[in-house]
Amino acid sequence: MNIKERSSFPDLNLVTGFKTNAEKYEPFAWYKKMRQEDPVHYNETEDVWSVFKYEDVKRVAEDKEYFSNMVLAPPIIQDTIIFQDQPKHTIGRALLAKAFTPKAMSSWASRIDMIVQELMESIEGRIEIDMVQDFASPLPMIVISELLGVPTNDREQFRDWANTLTLAPQENTPEEYMRIYQLQAQASTQLVAYFQDIIELKRRNPADDIISDLTQAEEDGEKLSPESLIASCVMLLIAGNETTTSLITNSIYTFNDYKLVKELAQHPQMIPSAVEEMLRYRSPLQRAIRKVLKRTEIGGKVLEPGDYVVNWIGSANRDENIFEEGDKFILGRKNNPHLALGKGIHFCMGSHLARMEAKAALTAMLTTYPGLQVHPEYEVDVNPSNVYGLKNLSIQLQD
Repeated sequence: MNIKERSSFPDLNLVTGFKTNAEKYEPFAWYKKMRQEDPVHYNETEDVWSVFKYEDVKRVAEDKEYFSNMVLAPPIIQDTIIFQDQPKHTIGRALLAKAFTPKAMSSWASRIDMIVQELMESIEGRIEIDMVQDFASPLPMIVISELLGVPTNDREQFRDWANTLTLAPQENTPEEYMRIYQLQAQASTQLVAYFQDIIELKRRNPADDIISDLTQAEEDGEKLSPESLIASCVMLLIAGNETTTSLITNSIYTFNDYKLVKELAQHPQMIPSAVEEMLRYRSPLQRAIRKVLKRTEIGGKVLEPGDYVVNWIGSANRDENIFEEGDKFILGRKNNPHLALGKGIHFCMGSHLARMEAKAALTAMLTTYPGLQVHPEYEVDVNPSNVYGLKNLSIQLQD
């Protein structure tokens, strides 16, 4: 079964051959080897190309004339702007972008701080926590639920749906792909029914939330179709959830690894810079998939229309030709044109929100617990997802 025959894309270890969680969380030596030895690689078994160097990854990400975003994905999100090309993408993004301007997102800063404070109070007095389940996962889920206007009681169900739609097959077998497909199809059906009810409610009784705004939004006489509106809500749920959880969790893990916890606790003004370096160093999305539209050449290799390309963002962000000592986490890095948030027309609309959440979460955690550390017996456990991150992270809290 190759990549063109699937309804979803495989987990990182199936593409790379990694067998352990530790290997999967540290793919960076393999990236470097591929950049040096085979930067435009063709995998015959998967029938797919991979690109590893910064300039090549950047070109595939932003060259809409030659590379398409219309690739395989769960049906419910194939109608979102993530998987659309122009001109449909342009109209959909313009409508969604109105809700995600920096000014609009900044108005949520105080509410994000309140949510962070509530989560901090929930762990007060504890000696040890799971950074993922107790803090990094609830925060973005609460924020995106409130942004969308989703009732509080539905948040846990929302998180389950979002996690299901980002699941990646763990084995390269038809049975495993069918298992994932069935799980995602069930979650998709439930989400469509749920959002249909919510959207109808917001049409009748608009509120101060994104779904209400989207039901009314118009751009050059165009409105989102009912199908696109539902798909957009699902996209926001997914994009605003696991990637931010990953960013926060990877930050704590790496700050501990580099012994930066106390320094950042004493100098919290450096946290935004640390978040930016974290986006480069451990990008929540290590890869993206594109489809070739027209015959083209990359690194002396010819790609034909219909070919699939794995765009290794995590490798590009370590490219030694762009980033000095790219395999090191450098606090205050000056030159940091990372590709973690996309490039071109598919640049992440929620980037400002993600940065705000990460800054608020890390500032509160580090200044409250400047002696926190990863549990000395913690073993890396990677999330079985297309988002790169940890399934759990045991933290010892010491103030």
